[in-house]
Amino acid sequence: MRRSSQILRCAEKAAETVAETKKESLLKKLGNHFKSILDDYKTVALETVQDMKDRPIKSGIYLSILGTTVALFKTNPDEIQFNAKHTQSMIDLMMVGDKTRNPQSQEVIDSVSKLKNQERLKYYNLGFCSLMCEREYGLDVGLYSANCKYVRPHWTQFHKTIVDVGVFGRWINLSKGMVDYDINPEEWLEDGSPNTEFKYYNKDSLIRWDMTMNN
Repeated sequence: MRRSSQILRCAEKAAETVAETKKESLLKKLGNHFKSILDDYKTVALETVQDMKDRPIKSGIYLSILGTTVALFKTNPDEIQFNAKHTQSMIDLMMVGDKTRNPQSQEVIDSVSKLKNQERLKYYNLGFCSLMCEREYGLDVGLYSANCKYVRPHWTQFHKTIVDVGVFGRWINLSKGMVDYDINPEEWLEDGSPNTEFKYYNKDSLIRWDMTMNN
């Protein structure tokens, strides 16, 4: 009986030793594996740094492209920013009198306002930039031509539907259209004298100087 107990204890010790050996072997393998990965990354990093020193122009171009790509994704404006910019532009124009309002700014904001009222704007997020495009019909139009895909404009005509392009945190057409929005270029002649024949803004405009909107 005593001898069998000793044999049992020896067997248990042997099993524990084998288990510990396997555990140490597994940890060692994992350690060697991660060490090998780190060594590979270290080698790649050193080679990259050396290559950048050997070819500074090429490296500068790659870094510029990478930095620009990251900046494009980080600063890509969304639909909320488009609506906010449009609303602010409308308010700015409302604060300007008829005679001093820039007709080009008026035309840009009017065209966007009409499309928004008709629910004909569609937003596309391309990751590095955004597009605001014009739909042929509004969302609530039930015409056959508005719902049948076979009579819709071909995809090759897509570029003609682009209303604005958002990039680097700004919507280009809205921003460009509001440059000098409070200056009518036809109000003054080149010699600085007033032009008595300059044109007023479009009387059919959606936006009025008295801060109201026409229907």
